[in-house]
Amino acid sequence: MMRVDTDACRAFARDALHAKGLREDLAGQTAGILIEADLMGHNTHGIAQLPAYLQQIDLGGMACDGAFEVTRDAPAAFAIAGNRLPGAHVLTHALREALERSRVHPVVTATIADCFHIGALQTYLPPVIEQGRIALIFTTDPGASSVAPFGAVEPVLTSNPLAFAVPGARPIMADICTSLISNGTAAQARQAGEALPGAYVLGSDGRTTDDPEALFADPPGTILPLGGTGFGHKGFALGLLVETLALAVPGYGRSRPRTTHGEGVFVQVIDPGFFAGDAVFAAEIDALTGACVSARAADGSTPVRLPGQGAMRRRKQQLDRGLRLASHMIRAMELASQGTGVSMPPALPDRATGGRAHD
Repeated sequence: MMRVDTDACRAFARDALHAKGLREDLAGQTAGILIEADLMGHNTHGIAQLPAYLQQIDLGGMACDGAFEVTRDAPAAFAIAGNRLPGAHVLTHALREALERSRVHPVVTATIADCFHIGALQTYLPPVIEQGRIALIFTTDPGASSVAPFGAVEPVLTSNPLAFAVPGARPIMADICTSLISNGTAAQARQAGEALPGAYVLGSDGRTTDDPEALFADPPGTILPLGGTGFGHKGFALGLLVETLALAVPGYGRSRPRTTHGEGVFVQVIDPGFFAGDAVFAAEIDALTGACVSARAADGSTPVRLPGQGAMRRRKQQLDRGLRLASHMIRAMELASQGTGVSMPPALPDRATGGRAHD
């Protein structure tokens, strides 16, 4: 483990993407979202994704140039065809546009069809909080199948993430998948040759296991939906909601020819002050979050943590001290460096010893 300067990491990712042919502004936006994911602690969706992104540029899975299209447009709703442009570029635009329109319309809805991978959804939420809005983001890849419907062993859905932001004195920024673990967590454990933290996978024989290899067997196993073997009907239902909003509504779903790395997205921005007034909404949210964080902790010492609180704390710490690179992140950067000729950023000096900053 070591720490590196955040700006240097961002520049490394940008330069590697640009060296492969990604337009400079798109490379910058994509690198920014990858590094934000690592700052917040989403290390499966940060710079560890860079080699896969570079490979998809070579394979044509990510468009390096061009523009997205607004295919339908109404005052409080619009639809975008992403044309395989980086998800960081297309989703950032959709959110900015929805936030701007929410100055006039209390609810603004947008969809995206066929943009490239978006990354960690939580990274898109801070600007929403800053503008005092609520936001919902649902996304998934119709070309991926890793989660079976509850009661089955054949994968049909995938991990189907959703995120939401709620402003307030104690803001909420949630980012969860509707399965017990994400595809990235499973892939990272497999690459490291490690078992999963629990029996989160159902083999094709119907037995639970902590071995990620079961997902890649023939026939493949399945990640269990949120709720596991006992209450997975709840995660299955949420997964269906994500696929309905992020795939069926944009018209980019599982009836189409199967291709991977393209995503469907559903975004909604809400002005909470329109309905009961800003002061009333703020008082209600503050009462709710205040009651949660003041609830007596189970172990008597660890306070309740609201969704997003830990991520923003990690982000601040790493901006202050440097981005903490785990071994799989270092390997990903080395692969990217070898494939593009972009030099690895140096480790920060250890403040205490003057040597390399290792953890």
